[in-house]
Order: sequence, then C-alpha cells, then structure tokens
Amino acid sequence: MARFLLACYPIAGHRTPNIALGHALTARGHEVAIYSGSMARPAIEQAGFVYFPYAEDVDERITATLLARDEASFAGNVSVKRASPLDFTKTSAAMSDWFLSTVPQQVSDLQAAIDQWQPDVLVTDISLFGPILVLKDLVSIPVAVFCVLIACPLPGPDAPTWGRGLPAPRSRGARLRSTVERLAQDRVLSGFRADANRMRARYGLPPLTETVTAYSGKTPLYMVASAPELDYDRRDLPPQVQYVGPCLWHGSGQQDVPDWLAALAERARPVVHVTEGTVHLRKPVVLSAAAQGLGNMDADVIMTTGNQRDPASLDLGPLAGNIRVESFVSHGALFPHTDVVITTGGAGTVLTALTHGVPLIVVPTGWDLPESAQRVAECGAGVRIAPKDCTPQNLRAAVDLLLSDPSYRENARRVGAALARQGGPPRAAELLEQLASSPGS
Repeated sequence: MARFLLACYPIAGHRTPNIALGHALTARGHEVAIYSGSMARPAIEQAGFVYFPYAEDVDERITATLLARDEASFAGNVSVKRASPLDFTKTSAAMSDWFLSTVPQQVSDLQAAIDQWQPDVLVTDISLFGPILVLKDLVSIPVAVFCVLIACPLPGPDAPTWGRGLPAPRSRGARLRSTVERLAQDRVLSGFRADANRMRARYGLPPLTETVTAYSGKTPLYMVASAPELDYDRRDLPPQVQYVGPCLWHGSGQQDVPDWLAALAERARPVVHVTEGTVHLRKPVVLSAAAQGLGNMDADVIMTTGNQRDPASLDLGPLAGNIRVESFVSHGALFPHTDVVITTGGAGTVLTALTHGVPLIVVPTGWDLPESAQRVAECGAGVRIAPKDCTPQNLRAAVDLLLSDPSYRENARRVGAALARQGGPPRAAELLEQLASSPGS
C-alpha cells in the first residue's frame, strides 16, 4: 500500500478527474489525500479522501482568477484575444501574477502536508507551479504531473504553439512556421521565465534553461487524460508522457434521473445539449445564440447554465417549446440520449461527449479551450465556431450539418474508442503504482 497526495485546482474540470483518479487508487488498496481549494472540499470529503486546504490567500487568489465575472479581469481571455506571437508581450507580466504569485504559499502548504501525511508520491495539476517549479527539486518523493486537458501542452515539432488552437503543422512549411512562432513566443515570454527563475532562486534552485512549460515535462511521469488520436497523433513526446484517457467522475452511487430526461429516450427526434461549462460567469454568448437559433427546430434542446448561474438571471428571452433550461444535468445521464453537444470546449464535456460517440460544436471562450476546439475539428468529430461568429444562424447551420452528415458521429465514435483504449483511471493508478515502487522513489 502507498500514499498519494494529489494537488489540483478546485473547479470541476480539475477536481473531478482527480477524484476519479483517487477512487482508482483506493480501489487498489492505496490511501489518497487531495490538496485543493475550499470549493472542492465537499466533493473531496464526500468521496472519502483526506483533505488538505489551500491557505486562505491562495484560495482567494486562485478562485478570483478562475471565476472573474467581468471581461477585463478574466484571465482566460488572453488565449482568445492573441492575434500574433508578439501579443504575448502584453501577457508575460500577467502570467507571472496569475501563476507565480501563490507559489510560495503552495510550497509551504504542500511541505506541511508532506511532513504531516508522509505520502509516497505527489501528483500535481499542470496549473500549480509550486510542485513543478520548486517541490520537484526540493522534496525526496517523486512528483508526477496530471494534465486534465484534452491535449499535451509540452512543446515539440508535432504541435503548434500552445494557446490559440492552431492547426497541426503537418507540412514542412507549416513546421517551419511553427518553429519560428515558438521561438518568438519563447522570446516574448522570457519575462515569465525570468520571474520563475527568481522564484526558484529563493529556494536555492538553479535557473531554468528552457521554458516553464517544457520544464514541466521533466517530471518522472506526465499523464495526459486524453489519447494521441485527439492530440494530432503526436510522436514527439518523451517516454515519461503517457496518455491515460478520460478520467471521468459523475458522482457516487445511482443518480436520480428526472422524468423529463427519462422521457427523452422515448422520443424519436434528436437531442441537442448546450452548455457553457461550470465556471463561465460572463455574457452567455453560446446560450443566447442557441436560445434564438434552435427554437422550434425538430429537436429537443437541453441547455444548462451551471450551478454558478441562475437560469432566470441570464435574460435568454422567451424560449420556444422545444427548449428546456436547467442549472445542471448530469452528463453521465444526459449524453447517452444526446445527438449533438454545443460547448465552450471544457475538457470534461468534450471527453464525455466523445466517450459516448457524440459530435460537438465548440465555441472556445478562453484558457485552453481553443486547443480543444481545434482538435475536435481536426479529428472530424465536430466543428469550431469563433465566439464572434457564434450567431443564431451559424449555430443552427452547424447543428443541421452535424445531424445530417453521419461522418461526424462516426468520427466521434472512432475517437471515443481510442480514448477508451487508453485505460482511464485504472491505467493512471497503475502508472502511479509503478512510480511509487521504482528505485529511488
């Protein structure tokens, strides 16, 4: 038996894969603790894991960054507003502020948890830089990375620069352009790396000789909750990078299915699900377009706002009879009856849809979401619509396309099968077991 300490962001898209991983580890006889923010505490403790909280200032800062309500302060906007590599000059200082300001407290919190609980392995979210930049080189136990995105952000010749959802560089010319852009990006983000090196110097650690992102791949194990077929079929990654497939968790026990949802299985017409995820707090761009564009079509449209927003507060206007709005519906219960999913591109939604063989329309609104959107489009499992082009007419046309062209569902099923072959949480748990028992760990 071993002990595994998982460190993750508290939002659903990050905590639920870690809870799924935790259950897989406990099923194999291990003990699990999770370090996260206060909004994750109920789910973590309900799952039966030991909970280590963020310090109050870490909790407040990370929550404020992730859940900003106004457009100006929404950190994720940088990924959709960038128009060229030079735009990164405007974001280097902001990235240091968002990702590095809480590192000292993360290190302090986790060192205390390690001293108290004595884990055998620390598993970290890719967005928590305390473990990646400092603890990996400071503690005596191995540190593994758990990437819950649908793609691996590590740089390499098989992938474009990360952030804008660029196409895969498949031709020689495209690879050359990608290399030039990566060099430009590295140059203008040098301030972020300099700040990271100053942070490392505080702990007596040497400076990085590569980008912060590249350095995160130097851990002994780097797990990606996806599959190569959904990530440009990359063959340029080091051996410690392992695709493990979706780590999904839809709650414990048998879930009550509302009568209206059970009735969908008896309906002959298609079901379209529209969601902006669990952290979207700004203008409901996708929901508004869907409410206007999908009314009175021959389909049942199920829209969810997320528990963070009251449906009545969104001013979606008069709704047609075929549209239903809920704050939350379990995807595990809904997706078996769904024909098209419209989403902003959160990894949990995309992976759950593909697992059920459901094609997607992705309208990426920030953070890593353009990367999700482009990969869905390139593997033929859906279409990508830019937020500025998310009009009622365009959304309706995209739904009609996915319902009429069977290739999208066929490709979604193909990718879903590829995801299933990766093994999911049991495979991730197996890899962590191997790390815990390896010499020198």
